Amino acid sequence: MVDGVLLDWEGVLADTGQARRDSMLGALADEGVRFDATAYDEYCLGLSVQEAAAAAVGAADPTLLELVAVRARRAFATRVAQGFALQPGAARLLELAQLRAPVAIVTEARRSETESALRLAGFLDSCAAIVTADEVRGDAPSPAQFELALAQLGRRRRVRGGRVVALVSTRAAIRAAREAGVHTVAVGVPAHVALDADGAIGSLLGVALDELAALAGISSERPA
Repeated sequence: MVDGVLLDWEGVLADTGQARRDSMLGALADEGVRFDATAYDEYCLGLSVQEAAAAAVGAADPTLLELVAVRARRAFATRVAQGFALQPGAARLLELAQLRAPVAIVTEARRSETESALRLAGFLDSCAAIVTADEVRGDAPSPAQFELALAQLGRRRRVRGGRVVALVSTRAAIRAAREAGVHTVAVGVPAHVALDADGAIGSLLGVALDELAALAGISSERPA
């Protein structure tokens, strides 16, 4: 059994990658910064908007960095408000998982974006805790986010990091979760990224919580 499930709504529950990429590239273009999709995937994928903007424009011009980040957030919020596609099997997995263990969102997105998207998808009430980029200082995703999620879940019931599984879709999130002592299952990532996780699956379609726990290396035996 698992004590909890941590996941990012972006990439794991919802397919927002293209919206994030287009929002950032559009913001950069509006500010006269040349940056293409290949560069975005190499340097910005899986980072918070602020960190992605910094990766694209550098930290030497904080005004430009902030303008790009603000434009990108606004563009993304507009796109999300118009709707987005759920990942195959996401709704069913969340429905079943919450019956077995508390579910927490850990994301590099902002809280306003996260709550809006979860409400739109009908997932908000299924989440026992939500940790966004607004709750921690510095980079997101980060080990501090996963540690905070464990602490919040622990207020409701006993939660041991070694018996929690995180479903993630970027290398940055995999490394942050593992540094926090949480087992990881990569969802829908290339093979070279999946190597950093404890286990990997192509999609959530037809996947049960016990299967995810086994992939992450969590024993099915009930601990004493």
